[in-house]
Amino acid sequence: MVYISVPSWKATMGDQVFPLERSWYIGNTIFAILYGIQLCMFFMSAYFLSISRQADKSRYIYIAYSAVLFSLITIALAANLFFGQEMWIEHRDVDGGPVEFFSDNIAAWYNTFGTAADVTANVMGDGLMLYRCYVFWSGSSLWVVAFPALLFLASTSMGIVGTVQSGLPGSDFWHGITVNLLTPWLVLTIVFNIITTSMIAVRLALIRRSMRGVLSKERAEVYTGVIAILVESALPFTLLGIAYLITYVRTDPEALAFADIWGAFVALSPQAIILRVAMGSAWSRKTVTQYGSSVGTAVMFNSSQSQGTPLETFRKSTLVGSGNNSSNALSSKRSHMNFEDDV
Repeated sequence: MVYISVPSWKATMGDQVFPLERSWYIGNTIFAILYGIQLCMFFMSAYFLSISRQADKSRYIYIAYSAVLFSLITIALAANLFFGQEMWIEHRDVDGGPVEFFSDNIAAWYNTFGTAADVTANVMGDGLMLYRCYVFWSGSSLWVVAFPALLFLASTSMGIVGTVQSGLPGSDFWHGITVNLLTPWLVLTIVFNIITTSMIAVRLALIRRSMRGVLSKERAEVYTGVIAILVESALPFTLLGIAYLITYVRTDPEALAFADIWGAFVALSPQAIILRVAMGSAWSRKTVTQYGSSVGTAVMFNSSQSQGTPLETFRKSTLVGSGNNSSNALSSKRSHMNFEDDV
């Protein structure tokens, strides 16, 4: 859901300028597009995790986590779309128009429900980021993630209190005491993401050089390339959070759009990480080797030398189904060589 103040943005029908409505419409549209992307990623993750030959029970945890995350973001999007229908279609002729309806009904039960779902999804996403930060830095010291953990607990507490407060009669996220809870929650959440993103990105940068001395350039790019850094560190989510906070503090109507897009990335970013885990391209905290003394204890890839990643298993089964035995044998040989390179 969104967290802004609306009275200063009201526009009359005569000037034909509707910054709040335009921002809300754009935000919902992009949210729906990102939701479609996450839908595909969710089913891909569930499929690759389900066909994995590894007996690790954590794959079921990832599937359950993805399902809950997807359900929460579905609720958030449904609440936004229903509010849009009420504002633009069912009650467009109320005195003051859609903007007045927006202001008067922002604390409706379905908005509070959608906000609670998005806040819960954010807590789950931040929890995964904290775990991934631990994965990358556990070889150094647990105290490295102590400060991010404190920020996580503080932001979670503020988010819960703010959501409960916004659901009370006559209260919402934009007026009264709730505003005093909302701003610290946003700041704590975004600072947490800035810190964890920076820590993961720095760790990947340190590992990058030493990995290229062990693996081929192509294989190293899978784990330390630009895409890997963007996904593992959730950099787009963090940058959107900064943009949202700036527009919110400035009370710009564009904050509505940034709120919706940021709310979509609340679930999209952790889902992208899980997809990398499912495809065997993510990182595991199990130590198997070191990539240089400056990096410290390294982490191993989430793949198996003898079994292969789910993605490669899928490719092999596809080749078998085609009946091309020679191509299948060649693919299997190359796959086996790749796993030897990875470890």
